[in-house]
Amino acid sequence: MPPRTRSAPAVSPQGRSATGRYTYRAKAQRPQAQEHTEHATLAHALGVHRQLISHAASAIRNLSAARNELIAQAIEDGLSLTTVSAITGENVKAVRTIALAYDDLHPSGLPRDAHVTALTAKSESLKAAENHREQITERREALIVMALRNQVCDDLELASLTGLTPDHIRRASRGITHPLNRAQQQGKTEG
Repeated sequence: MPPRTRSAPAVSPQGRSATGRYTYRAKAQRPQAQEHTEHATLAHALGVHRQLISHAASAIRNLSAARNELIAQAIEDGLSLTTVSAITGENVKAVRTIALAYDDLHPSGLPRDAHVTALTAKSESLKAAENHREQITERREALIVMALRNQVCDDLELASLTGLTPDHIRRASRGITHPLNRAQQQGKTEG
């Protein structure tokens, strides 16, 4: 008895065989895999930026506290409010408020130049930390816009990934045209 030979049915791109039955195609590439990878990459980047912003904010708090203590000590040692204001970039009222917050300081005996040098260095460090935080924030905003434009995440998911409110995400999404919407609009104008 000759062995039965049966050829495999032809498979259409929709995953159905010529006989109308479903054919299992485990090896077929899935378009969702690319979307999942893009989503995972974006989620990771937003998480990293959230952590970087948190570290930058912590550094700014520490530098602000140290600078405020230097301001109060400089005022206690006889530097004028306007001089400290000019060095730090704070207005005179803020300098006065900072100096009044430290009521347990005693004169240190440091010369005027030592106070000026210390205040200048700490103020520059604080400005550099603030600029660094702004750069990280700008990169995070660019990631948010990219996620919204490519429709990788929705507003609520982006809010949870970034630690921002959903309102902030909605404000960021105003005026963004999505690639799918643009393609649909072009199809309507051509048709």
